[in-house]
Amino acid sequence: MRRAKKIKINHNSEFDLDLAPLLAVMVKLVPVLLISSAFVQMMVIETELPQVVSEAIQKQENDPIQKNITLDVDPTQGFTIDISQNNQSTNENIPLKNGLLDFEELHKHMVAIKKLHPEIFKLDLNPDAKIAYKDIVKITDELRQAHDPNIKFPVFDSKKGKVTETPFMFPQIIFANMMEGTHNGKTTSL
Repeated sequence: MRRAKKIKINHNSEFDLDLAPLLAVMVKLVPVLLISSAFVQMMVIETELPQVVSEAIQKQENDPIQKNITLDVDPTQGFTIDISQNNQSTNENIPLKNGLLDFEELHKHMVAIKKLHPEIFKLDLNPDAKIAYKDIVKITDELRQAHDPNIKFPVFDSKKGKVTETPFMFPQIIFANMMEGTHNGKTTSL
């Protein structure tokens, strides 16, 4: 019987690592990532608000007893407005009109809600994934301020020490489901 030869492995041997393919991939990948990152970003639309409204928004955020208004948008059900404070909530539904979202009725409801809760300037918006971008823009336009220039909402001006009026309803709209997905009413993290 023959004896098997032992293969000697030299662990101290050196070899050259060719990084050219890796560098070629990186040179091609970096510009693609930079270009695509311009399209995949969260945007904040900065708008000029009166100082008194900005102060009211800041006061609302610092208030320990917060009132929250949430607007859910479903293409098959319409709008659902939820007003919550201290673990109590009230819901209002605005059904579809001829199979479409009823923006006029939404505006009327939101004006009435703003009159009842003039201290609230922030609104959480939960659009369904099937809602078109143009509809989301239309919703934010309906929520931002009253269409009728004669409709004003009271807000306390701390610098003047008196109540002033503003046409703004809900200038701070937060997309509450930006980092979540919903499926059959169940919230799932992405």
